[in-house]
Amino acid sequence: MKTQFLKAIKPGTQVDDVFFCTRRDVKERRDGAPFLTFEFQDKSGRVAAIMWDRIDDALRCVEPGGFYRVVGKMGDYQGKPQLTVSVIYPADPAQVNREDFISATKYDRKQLLAELRKYIAAVKNRHLAGLLATFFEDDEFVRKFSDSPAAAQVHHACIGGLLEHTVFMCRLARTVPDTYEEVDRDLLMTGIILHDVGKTEEYVYDKAIDHTWDGRLIGHIVMGYDLVCKRIDSIKEFPEELRRLILHIILAHHGQLEFGSPKSPKFVEALIVHFLDNLDARIAMFRDAVADNQGTKWTEFHKYLETNIYIRDPLE
Repeated sequence: MKTQFLKAIKPGTQVDDVFFCTRRDVKERRDGAPFLTFEFQDKSGRVAAIMWDRIDDALRCVEPGGFYRVVGKMGDYQGKPQLTVSVIYPADPAQVNREDFISATKYDRKQLLAELRKYIAAVKNRHLAGLLATFFEDDEFVRKFSDSPAAAQVHHACIGGLLEHTVFMCRLARTVPDTYEEVDRDLLMTGIILHDVGKTEEYVYDKAIDHTWDGRLIGHIVMGYDLVCKRIDSIKEFPEELRRLILHIILAHHGQLEFGSPKSPKFVEALIVHFLDNLDARIAMFRDAVADNQGTKWTEFHKYLETNIYIRDPLE
């Protein structure tokens, strides 16, 4: 039974528990002697680790993507937690409980899926409705979409995270066409629902969230583009212009080239999908940071939000 979770382990604490290894690297000291660095995770977070001695045994038995019993001491390096490992070896599978390594959305996934189906049913454009049907009348795809995380660690990194993220974006988008009459409601909603479909193939999450090989090498934007291309190709007489628009939304939803989008948004619906995607992801980051720092007024610097977060008191 796992008793130590990374987020709660303070510097100076002796550690002896099971963790998932996401990275293992061999490095050299100044004198040329090797040492190891790791990254470990459980459902509470991730931590960097270092091992100075007895590394031959670790080299033989430790590979990223596995569960290991880790013995050592939590320390601090440049203001961040760092675990110094003294012993590491493969964990007994009986000691590994999925619930210790991956959390689930706090929302009811059946209710989220039912809400998403209402947004799908409201799409009037017959071509877009037909495209959505090829996905959401496929039971295996629906299972993957309902279970998939939206990320490995940054936001919505939990079972059902992709479904939660998509539904929240749909909620945000409902009134946008009422304010901006040039926005096509069906194109916007279809773009939101399909923008992250590649994430159904990007992650594995049987016992911990990790990337598939294709997830690491290709990524969800290109994988999603490919999935939607194949579904469109199965539909007779799907308009070429509509095909371009949907595929562009998928390619542009990260907004900027440096954030992984092959294209920046070039029409209004693509721009809205990008901003709503970014908005919901960032609010989730704020929410998680506040939840992880109860009892304080300020969090540490958040590298993705690029700020410290102020935890305000409830308003009366």
